[in-house]
Amino acid sequence: MILVKILIVGAASGIGFEVARELARKNHNVYIGVHHEQEKITTLEKIKNENIKIKVYKIDVKNKKDIKIIKFIDPDCIMIHAGIGNGGTILDMDINVLKENYETNIFANFELLQEFYHLKISNQAPGKIFITSSIAAYLPIPFLGSYTSSKAAISMLCKTLRYELKYINKNISITLIEPGAYHTGFNQVMIDNKDLFLNHNSKIYKNSITINRLQRNLFRLIEKDNTSDLVKKVVKEMEKVKPKFRIRRPIIQSVFLKLYLIFFG
Repeated sequence: MILVKILIVGAASGIGFEVARELARKNHNVYIGVHHEQEKITTLEKIKNENIKIKVYKIDVKNKKDIKIIKFIDPDCIMIHAGIGNGGTILDMDINVLKENYETNIFANFELLQEFYHLKISNQAPGKIFITSSIAAYLPIPFLGSYTSSKAAISMLCKTLRYELKYINKNISITLIEPGAYHTGFNQVMIDNKDLFLNHNSKIYKNSITINRLQRNLFRLIEKDNTSDLVKKVVKEMEKVKPKFRIRRPIIQSVFLKLYLIFFG
């Protein structure tokens, strides 16, 4: 099934861009949203060098004017992939840092989701919503709780929305993407940036070098370098008339999560 238009927000790099590239190679009409103008310039250059057809817009999901562009694009399918990761301890973190994670990862993304839903309702058209959470939503990872808890909220909201749509509009589907640990650089940013949000007089800050080393070693052990398994699965589901509700990759990490939830969940 060839979709007329697919919009992916949070797609300047990493998984979002890889999905956009795969869709473009399969002759879909792809639009991507990036956070700011400099990312737009960089992304356009990348697309030019790879000789693929993708239209790029500056879409900051926290900017209400930016998300209104969805009415102009009028996509058949949207992938909401925008997200930030602020590390740090829950006990010592400035509450505004926690709010920033929630504002972007939850509130702004779901406002965009609502915008897409109401557009499809007003046009009396079917639609597909894909939104990115994380396997980490189910794992209490020390010093990354701000990020993982925001992802937990996304997963629960989507699971609830799945049932709501059965009553409200069966022509609109929701698919929850829960990636495991891939080496995109995102995890390393979270590990390193938590020092910015810590009280420098705290015990945690004094031990941050040791904590950072342990976390980097952990992710080095579990991260998968290649995202192709996830990207191909997402594209495959986007092309279906009725996509699956949940996508988890890599499979080995998905199996580990299921075992973890059985014994410790």
